[in-house]
Amino acid sequence: MSGKMSQEDTIKMWDQVGRDKTLKHDQGMKLALQQSRAMIDSGEVALDIEQVRIGYLARLVANHFWDHNVAHRTDKTPGYPGHYGCRVRRQGRKLEISWYYNTFHRKPGGKGKRVFSEYIRKHLRHRYRKTEFNRAQPWEKPVILETEARFELARKINANNSTIRRLFAQNRKLLAELETHLNTMTEPE
Repeated sequence: MSGKMSQEDTIKMWDQVGRDKTLKHDQGMKLALQQSRAMIDSGEVALDIEQVRIGYLARLVANHFWDHNVAHRTDKTPGYPGHYGCRVRRQGRKLEISWYYNTFHRKPGGKGKRVFSEYIRKHLRHRYRKTEFNRAQPWEKPVILETEARFELARKINANNSTIRRLFAQNRKLLAELETHLNTMTEPE
């Protein structure tokens, strides 16, 4: 037999152990608590990894937007240049998917331009309002709206994962409380 039990075998084993009146349950209790903590730990690790994966997918969306932006950086494009930009980054345990508005100013001496970026605040929970992009160039707006629709999905997935992370933290505290109560149970006299 391999060292790893199937899900079905594990469920059956815990069911049987729970019904067995002849066992002293000290070791079973310790094992159950240990495995419950391990599940929480592995779930939190999985969420950290998943956030990086969602960030990667959001970066693919951002790169698609920037490909369009670069393709329109020519004097032949009506409304040149595009003024909007997007960014995907991870800071600590937070995934940030944001937009900003760029203004261009001539550098002193007239050679080249300086770019000033202004962060656009997100007023809705998972997406930006369409009116935030009213100043977009005609070629730019459809690409922005398409990109933002995809970003919204990534933000919702990330928000769901944050909820799961909070539930894991709550379960860790509740498990500690349960362990305290289990350790203070006394035998009947």
